[in-house]
Amino acid sequence: MAIRNDYSININLNNIENFTTRDAVRTFLLQQWAQENQGQKYRYFVETLSDGSRIYLERPGRLNKGCDFVIYAENKYLWNNGNDRPPDHNFVLNDLRNKKQLLSQAQWQAFLNGVNIMYNCGTYLNALGQLGQLPVGNGHNYELILKLTRWFFIEQDVTYWSGQGRAMFYDAILSI
Repeated sequence: MAIRNDYSININLNNIENFTTRDAVRTFLLQQWAQENQGQKYRYFVETLSDGSRIYLERPGRLNKGCDFVIYAENKYLWNNGNDRPPDHNFVLNDLRNKKQLLSQAQWQAFLNGVNIMYNCGTYLNALGQLGQLPVGNGHNYELILKLTRWFFIEQDVTYWSGQGRAMFYDAILSI
C-alpha cells in the first residue's frame, strides 16, 4: 500500500538536480507552490531511487501550512497500517551512527565528502562518486540516505531561509 490513498494531486518534479544553488531550489519550489489551488492537497514526487521507489513531498505540511511540506520515502518507513511514514532527521542520523561504526576513518571521510556535495547543491552522482565501495551494513543504502539528506537540507532552507537553514542538519551529521 505505502502511499496513502487520498485526494492529493500528484505532480512529478524529478528535476531538482538542474538547480545548483539554494536560492534557485527555493525559488523553483516556491514558484511551484504558488500555482497550487487553495484547500487542495499536493504530492510532489521529487526523487526516484534505483529500486523504483520514490521520495515525495506532501503539501501543505502539518505545521505552518504556508511553505511547510512533509518528506516521505516510499516503502522505506511505514506506519502500522502500511502507509508511508515520514522519516525525521533521526531516521538519517541513527542510520549514519550505525554506518560509522562499520567504516574506517577514511571511509567515513569519503561519506562526509559526499554529504558535503549534497550540502552545496551538487548532484547525487557526484556525491555517490565520493563514496567508492562503502559497506552498507544493516542500515539503509547510501542512495536513500544521500537523497533524503538533500531534502532535509532543502526543508531547512525553506523553513529557516533567513537563518542557518541547512547548516543545522549538516552540523548534526558532522557531529556524529
